[in-house]
Amino acid sequence: MKISLVGFMATGKSKVGSLLANDLGYQFFDTDELIERKTGLSIPEIFQRKGEEYFRRVETESLADILEKDKIVISTGGGIVVSRFNRELLLSRTISFLLTASAEEIYQRVKGDNKRPLLSVSDPLNEIRNLLSRRAEYYNAFTNKIDTMGKKPEVVVKKILDLIGEINDE
Repeated sequence: MKISLVGFMATGKSKVGSLLANDLGYQFFDTDELIERKTGLSIPEIFQRKGEEYFRRVETESLADILEKDKIVISTGGGIVVSRFNRELLLSRTISFLLTASAEEIYQRVKGDNKRPLLSVSDPLNEIRNLLSRRAEYYNAFTNKIDTMGKKPEVVVKKILDLIGEINDE
């Protein structure tokens, strides 16, 4: 079984993914960490030196590589769903879960985090709202939605495990 977690930045994908993989005895992969290892650069450095287009290309390559494995949990970058190819890969080859939170909650979670290149703007909250709006149609392709607002990661993991049980029962 392959499980993927998608959603906007700071919705809990990495923490939840790590806990979920541990509970299942699966390998955990974070696409952002794989990209950093592959390029030898941090995400902000990649955006600054090589640009977003380069980042997205390496992101797609990394996703395709991971999907060759089995018994995995993948935490994806927030913008991975913008690519139709990536969406189709995730939807066809994994059990996918969309983790969500409000723009205000996301802002509170990332405030002061200088590792978020897309939020290096004068009004990060407005940028979060704009990005959420622009990506809404892509995120809506994922039907297993879990709101992470006010929930501890362990509660989100339990919800995912319950949903996997329901999916496997169908």
